[in-house]
Amino acid sequence: MYTTESQNEHLEDKKIPSSTTSQILKDSSISEHEETKETVLSQTEETKPQMEKTCSCPPQGKLNKFITNGVTIFMVWCVAWSFFGTEVLPGGNLFGLLMIFYSAIIGGKLLEHIRIPSVPQLPPLLGMLLAGFTVRNVPFLSHYIRINNKWSSALRNCALTIILIQAGLGLDPQALKHLKRVCLRLAIGPCLMEACSTAVISHFLMKFPWEWGFLLG
Repeated sequence: MYTTESQNEHLEDKKIPSSTTSQILKDSSISEHEETKETVLSQTEETKPQMEKTCSCPPQGKLNKFITNGVTIFMVWCVAWSFFGTEVLPGGNLFGLLMIFYSAIIGGKLLEHIRIPSVPQLPPLLGMLLAGFTVRNVPFLSHYIRINNKWSSALRNCALTIILIQAGLGLDPQALKHLKRVCLRLAIGPCLMEACSTAVISHFLMKFPWEWGFLLG
């Protein structure tokens, strides 16, 4: 009897570790399955915002800005055409103003993205000036973009006023107080040199009197 009981106990002891190992294997397989599920879910969650950004309705980001700006430009042109007629068509004054305005905006935005090493950031105003220079001097563009001389002269005066106002607003009064002499030399010296050199060149090359030469300078 004792031997049979001991044998049964020994068999039960053997069964217990085998059952525990099988349970451990089951637990490990379940945990691995859960981990794979979590990784798949995390990857799908990461790809969802990217898919929503690229294929969202209504569009967002740069595509939204591009579409909005294009529709706005088209609507402004349509409203101006309904009021002014042929002036907004190619060759008219308002068409030239609109084209110069939008080309200046595009030139300023492009210059903001241009980075030259070892050179500070270029101002957008320079890009606007280059855009106007391009529109004026390219034959194909200048044939369709025309503005009346009276309108162009008034706009040039306004543009010069705006540029000078921006330059004045950008000055630091405290720095000007500390650099009074330097500012006076920079303001007077180049002007005097330019006037004298113009007077000398005009007197000897163009045979102008000295008075006319200094007036020209």
